[in-house]
Amino acid sequence: MVEHPIQIYDTMTRRKKPFKPLNPPTGTMYVCGPTVYGDPHIGNLRTFTLGDLIRRWLEYRGYLVKYVMNITDIEDKTIRDSGKAGKTLKEFTDHYTEVFFRGLDLLSIKRATVYPRATVYVPQMIEFIQTLMDMGVAYDAEDGVYFDIDKFPGYGKLSGVDIDKVERTERVAADEYDKEDAQDFALWKKATPEELERGIFFESPWGRGRPGWHIECSVMSKDLLGDTVDIHAGGEDLAFPHHENEVAQSETVTGKQFVRFWLHMRHLMIDGGKMSKSLGNYVSFDDILEKHTPDALRYFYVSTHYRRPLNFTWGNMENAQNTVNRLENTLNLIENAMRGPDDNLDYGEREEKLLETVRTEKQSFIEAMDDDFDTPVAFGHLHAINGAINEYLLEPANKGVLGEAADIYRELLGVLGLFEKRRVGGDEVTERLIIMITELREEQRNEKNYVFADIIRDRLAEAGVELQDTAEGTTWKLKT
Repeated sequence: MVEHPIQIYDTMTRRKKPFKPLNPPTGTMYVCGPTVYGDPHIGNLRTFTLGDLIRRWLEYRGYLVKYVMNITDIEDKTIRDSGKAGKTLKEFTDHYTEVFFRGLDLLSIKRATVYPRATVYVPQMIEFIQTLMDMGVAYDAEDGVYFDIDKFPGYGKLSGVDIDKVERTERVAADEYDKEDAQDFALWKKATPEELERGIFFESPWGRGRPGWHIECSVMSKDLLGDTVDIHAGGEDLAFPHHENEVAQSETVTGKQFVRFWLHMRHLMIDGGKMSKSLGNYVSFDDILEKHTPDALRYFYVSTHYRRPLNFTWGNMENAQNTVNRLENTLNLIENAMRGPDDNLDYGEREEKLLETVRTEKQSFIEAMDDDFDTPVAFGHLHAINGAINEYLLEPANKGVLGEAADIYRELLGVLGLFEKRRVGGDEVTERLIIMITELREEQRNEKNYVFADIIRDRLAEAGVELQDTAEGTTWKLKT
């Protein structure tokens, strides 16, 4: 049983609460996934990266996490843009689903337990809507079936929207609408002539059509995680209307609390403002990866607290790249030191200082992450460990002591999802062969046989081994 409660800020109650899953040690987590109609949006990728960070931390602290992220493959934008592209809805959304997974893999985002597609769950959605109709809280109109928000007394409790003080019209068919509106929302949309012509519809008691966007997450989370979910996360823009509508329809059907902890990630800004192609400040995922490594982008995403806005500038990305380079360089130094002879077998003041620093900073790192995933503070402690190891390596290292410090350093990098694609190690025979070849090359350089030395370096590079000539000698690492 986990005995160290993590404090999580809950949007619904506006306060931090100790995390206690409904059925420990298993925790359930639902993160609103992508609408697959275009290339990855770097703002959404931040949300997905932060969701991954939270899932990793829960697992690190001993929880078993059942993690669900939906794929929205039918809604207004997917229908509109697949038509423009001249493709079937499935062809179009399948392509962008693969593009989405590529982004996850590049950012070392662990795969969810399941990625349910909205189109697969339409029969369950129809059944859910029928239940709402039978309860008298939904009604059939000329263009679809709508949820009557007046029939749910708690409407607005998540987002803080007061339906008596905002613009109110009878209903709204659009999947997304202005947050100054509080309106009856579509559960089922009757097919338009274009959708009928293209075959984008499902049969239902209310005629041919398709589900509204808001019903999708309620149905998929209920089917896969049960009536009550421990954590439901998404971008701050989803709090209203999307999550507000989820609460209304889910709690109406089940009579239970829908979500125990609501987490909302703040927006990513571009040079202090909103990113927009019309403003000429649009930056794509691949634009960033042309100049910087995925680890630098991941570091940039998670180094700012999830409840604070993140400002993208190329200068900030350059700073992130420089930081991850320093963090990775320490891994290189550790590996090279561990390959060499154990010159320092003594355990003295240097060793004691290193271990005390590393152990203390690790505990402080854990305390920071337990406090609502406070990554800025946690990174400060990680950098302190990094500095202590670098200082220790200025002189010959005790391998046993360095090994313990290195294990802690790698452990914390791992829980942050950094350098997961770094290929290190290999079997002992491979390492000995690489060291032997490297020493042979060094001999050729000393004898001024530079052509032969360069051939050795190039052949090693082709095999995935990168050599680095330094003032202290030649070091090597396996390329990622």
